[in-house]
Amino acid sequence: MKRSTAKSPLTNDLFEIIEKRRAIRKYKAHNIPRHHLKKILDAARLAPSASNNQPWRFIIVEDKKTKELLAKPSTQSFISEANAIVVVLGDGRGGCCGRSVWTTHDPMIATEHIVLAATALGYGTCWIANYESRPKLWVEEVRKTLKIPDYIDIVVLVAIGIPDETPQPKPRKPLEEICFAETYGKRLELD
Repeated sequence: MKRSTAKSPLTNDLFEIIEKRRAIRKYKAHNIPRHHLKKILDAARLAPSASNNQPWRFIIVEDKKTKELLAKPSTQSFISEANAIVVVLGDGRGGCCGRSVWTTHDPMIATEHIVLAATALGYGTCWIANYESRPKLWVEEVRKTLKIPDYIDIVVLVAIGIPDETPQPKPRKPLEEICFAETYGKRLELD
C-alpha cells in the first residue's frame, strides 16, 4: 500500500503553530473565555504520561493579587499582567511510579500542550520554572495561598494572555548540530 506524502491541513496548522509560538512577556487586558480555557486544559489532559498515570494537576489563577504573589520575587514580574496563570503541579502519589522523575516530566509534556493549544487560539504564553532558586518563604506562601498539599510538587507556571508584543524568532541551532545518525557525532543526512 502506497502512503500519501500530502500533508493534511491540520498537520500544516500544527507546524505553523509550532513556528509561531513565542515567549510573550507583555499582555493586553482581556479575560480568557471559559470555552477557550477549557480547550487549552483539555489539550493538557490529553498529553501522554508514564503508564498513563496522568500526574498533572492545574490551578488557574486569574485574581490580580494572587498573580502578583506568583510574580514575586522574580525577574518574571510581567506574569502578573497575564490574563491567567496556570500553575502546573505534579502528584506523585499514585500509579506505577510514585513520586519520581515522571512527577515533573509528565506535567512538562502537558505544559507544552497548554502552550501549543493557547498559541492555536491566538494567545501568547510564557512558562516559568525556577522554583529551586526562589526563597523558601515565598514557596511556602504560594503553597498556603493556593492550598497546595505537601505531596504535590509545583512544576511550572504558564502565563497566558492576549499578546501585546510581537517578538521576532530567536536563532535556533541547525539540525546538523543537534541531530545524529546511529551514534553521537555521526552526521544525519536529511537531504
